Amino acid sequence: MARSEDAVYIISVAAELAGVHPQTLRIYERKGLIEPYRTPGGTRRYSDDDLTRLAMIAELSGDGVSLEGIRRILELELENSRLRSQVDRLRRLLENAEERYRGASGTGTAAGTGRRYLPDVVRRSPFDKR
Repeated sequence: MARSEDAVYIISVAAELAGVHPQTLRIYERKGLIEPYRTPGGTRRYSDDDLTRLAMIAELSGDGVSLEGIRRILELELENSRLRSQVDRLRRLLENAEERYRGASGTGTAAGTGRRYLPDVVRRSPFDKR
């Protein structure tokens, strides 16, 4: 959801910028495709991020994707972003742990083997059948 200070466009302006009718924005909201900020009086306000999302919705819709399909795609994009952030955080934690280990042991490798104690992350394709 947009923050109040970012949400500056009223529905008619957002609709014009997105190239759709204001009623279309209301439908998108009911379908869960967009969640504009609401003022204390209940007025919808849209942000630049909302307009970017509307452009993506328009592109997918133009490609023939149903509103439910668009909702699912947007949901998966959000989940993908969340997981990427989590992987980045875990990589940083692993690097920090390896640096602390190297500092404590002097080398960071198993005695005489040249191998690290902490394993690399194995990346597999979701289509890999192994």
